[in-house]
Parts: sequence; C-alpha cells; structure tokens
Amino acid sequence: MMNAAEIRQFEHDLQDQMEAVFCPTHLSLGHEHVAVEIAQALMPDDWLYSTHRNHHHYLAKGGNQAALWLEIMGSPHGINGGFSGSQGISDAALHFHASAIVGGLVGVATGTAYALRDTGKVVVCVIGDAGTEQGVFWESLNFAVLHSLPIAYIVENNGKSVDAELHERQATPIKPRVQAFGVIVCDTVGRAIRTARLGLPSFHEAMVTLECDHLNMSTLLPSLGLK
Repeated sequence: MMNAAEIRQFEHDLQDQMEAVFCPTHLSLGHEHVAVEIAQALMPDDWLYSTHRNHHHYLAKGGNQAALWLEIMGSPHGINGGFSGSQGISDAALHFHASAIVGGLVGVATGTAYALRDTGKVVVCVIGDAGTEQGVFWESLNFAVLHSLPIAYIVENNGKSVDAELHERQATPIKPRVQAFGVIVCDTVGRAIRTARLGLPSFHEAMVTLECDHLNMSTLLPSLGLK
C-alpha cells in the first residue's frame, strides 16, 4: 500500500517519461488523497472498481508498482500483459478492476455487491463527476437501495469532463439527487465505506483539483497528425 506522497512520485516519474508511454494515460495528480482514504477503510477481500484515472486507486490498494509501470509502457510483463495500458488495469488477486468507459463499471460493481451480500465484504465504486451523467449510475442506485447492497459510490469531482465545466453539464448538484434515491450521503470516504459494510448503500462526493492535463498521449499525437 502506497501513501499519497509515494503515489504522487510515481505519477511525476511517469509524467517525466511520457514520451515512452504507448497508450492514452490519465494521471491522478491531485486525486491521490481520496485513494488513500479508500484504501485505509478497505479490508483485503473488499472490491474496488475504478475509472480511466486509476493509478492512485490501484497503488493505494496495494498494487504492484513495477507491474503497473510495465503495463503502461506496453510490456508483456505488465499486470495485464501490456494489453490494457493505463486505463483498463485489472488485478483479480487484489479485487481491483478499472475501465476506460465512463461509468462502465458502475453496473458491474453493483452486481458484485449483490453477490457479496451477507459476506461482510464491501464494494467501492469510484467514478468521476461525468460518471453521474450515465443512466446506469442512477439505475444502480435504485437497485442498491432496493436490495440493501454493501456498496459505497465515491465520486471524485474535479469539476470537468475534458474541458466542459460541471455547470455546463449538470443543472443541479449531485448529492441531493443521490439522496432522493434513499442512498445515505456521507461526509467522508471512511464513513461511506463503514456505512456500506452495514448493508446500507452510501455515497461520498470528494472535491478534488486535477493538477495535470486531462489526458497525456504525447506519443500518439504525431500519428494522428496532431502536435
């Protein structure tokens, strides 16, 4: 398990080597404290579903730093043989999965929580603020409350979807809409996870500032005719 400073160092090292990266890469600078808070509240057998911006979650949960680096570099010795790249990291032994699709794992995470009822295990589903604009998010909230699922939905809200500001995309705040489904809105990550462990679906909105470009893909731009 890495702390916030160690995660930041990994991301800065990766940023410095971006010309060697073969795949679109989303760095997590400015988000790392949320991942650490999640990891501190999880047990080894708990599940964590992440997004295209996932390095901090994986490393905080105890992921293999060297294998992650090799995966991002496209090496066959990476976590997923170099096939997933930065955005789709999957480590079954760690109960960790990520996806490049915005909101793509919300339904999967909710289904996992359904399978884990009465086991004492919990599922954490992390999405960005844009993930709440997917219909599956709201459908999953409804299902989770109906079946009292052990799941915590954590939104890392950096206020942007690429360059579109939150107020340009969403007419009302996220938390009141979530609360209307009967989900318990919590003021900390830890409280959200503890609540979920009681079989009470929970939600926490973490306000973060992304301290780097939305997307780093320097090696791919020339091939696309871009600079």
